[in-house]
Amino acid sequence: MPRHWTPELETGNSDIDHHHRELFQLTSMLDQAVRSQRTDALERVIVFLEHYVVDHFSDEESVMKLAHYAFYSHHRAEHDVFRVQVAGLRAIFDEGFSAAHISFAIRRLLDKLLIHVRTVDIGIASIVRLDHDQKPT
Repeated sequence: MPRHWTPELETGNSDIDHHHRELFQLTSMLDQAVRSQRTDALERVIVFLEHYVVDHFSDEESVMKLAHYAFYSHHRAEHDVFRVQVAGLRAIFDEGFSAAHISFAIRRLLDKLLIHVRTVDIGIASIVRLDHDQKPT
């Protein structure tokens, strides 16, 4: 699966798109952390993800609620799963699992998040464009 941002992934909401770009950049940060095998570098990735599932998901969910997005419940349910998975990363980190184990768990979660952006989040583009098209000029 490609781990690079492409313009066709843009939703049209600058905040959401910025967050998505940061998520794609996180793959490089994770690669550097894996090469270093330093637990503090892995923790920085986990901290990023902890903030992401709070801040970014909240932003997305607000946009969807305001637009009465038909797939809000499904989207929110996926976010809830990711929130639990990030909490799980924190738990294995705090329990002292090996750097290799933590790295693998982060990579697996990050890949799922990138798939989410490519397949689920792209649906937000239709409501952002609709909202933009309906605003007075």
